[in-house]
Amino acid sequence: MLRWAVISLNWIGDAVMSMPALYAWRRRHPAARVRILSRPPLHELWMRCPTVDEVQTWSPTLRGMFLAARELRKWRPDGIVVLPHSIRSTLLATASGARRRIATYGVGRRWLGMEVRVPPSEFVHQQYDYAAALDVLELLNPPPAPWLRLTAEDRTAASWVTNLPDGPRLALMPGAARGPSKRWPAERFAAVAQTLARDGWHILVLGTPADREAGQRIAAAAGVRGHNYVGETTLGTWAAILAVCDLALCNDSGGMHLAAAMGLPGVAIFGATDPARTGPLGAGWTVLQKAPTRSARIGRTDSRARQWLETITVDEVVVACHQVWHRVGMRRIDR
Repeated sequence: MLRWAVISLNWIGDAVMSMPALYAWRRRHPAARVRILSRPPLHELWMRCPTVDEVQTWSPTLRGMFLAARELRKWRPDGIVVLPHSIRSTLLATASGARRRIATYGVGRRWLGMEVRVPPSEFVHQQYDYAAALDVLELLNPPPAPWLRLTAEDRTAASWVTNLPDGPRLALMPGAARGPSKRWPAERFAAVAQTLARDGWHILVLGTPADREAGQRIAAAAGVRGHNYVGETTLGTWAAILAVCDLALCNDSGGMHLAAAMGLPGVAIFGATDPARTGPLGAGWTVLQKAPTRSARIGRTDSRARQWLETITVDEVVVACHQVWHRVGMRRIDR
């Protein structure tokens, strides 16, 4: 039986953007076994990916790399694909015992005997980087949308959402792991929440523990229709709550990609990053952006990116939410 290992990326959004390539690879090799090597806590995400057979967690410490390589060698993979650009992922693949070692572009990889694959320049979106590494570019026409398979425990933990009183449910995610240069101001999210709550929406605020203060502020602005679960959910429960919401509002973030993987339409607020490169996968999304230039290399506190974010007004976001809701949200079919 063919056995392939894939070293996962380390951010939620990047991991979700790699899933269409894995779905396509599975169609080409339906009998193969796929093992994902993931750092915690992304193993929760990969355990819910329907094309993955096994998830192996590993630590980037020297001891962690040694233990992960030893376990991989026991598994005897035919090949391994390295999706991150990190040198530690490269070294782990080199020590894996796999006969074929393939990677996206990265420093020194060819010197270590790895096969480097990159997509042609016309393939702009980041998902095609991973499709090229897995040699499935021709199968991504059109690309399959990412999706996750929830567990019964996930659905039970999120069941309270379906028991909310009448009214559409907005999943509002104010965070972005890459810092302030990708975060629309929390006070503006709070103003949107207040307006939509008055229009009859339930506002479910979600995110990581780093966003707790913003979550409290936004939920308070929505009054009795505000529900703050920032930092209070597992990744599986977060996904399950998204699955029973009607619309997402977020920054360019992992939460945006997780919402897209759960089939949500939404409104995404971009600063200076390029939506053609990292925009949400799947239908029903509107991107709001006013940056005159766009780049993947934006510093965490880039002042220009923050200024461009702040040119997007509360009224513009409220209007976009209503437009997406009336265009696709009201016809959304839950997975």
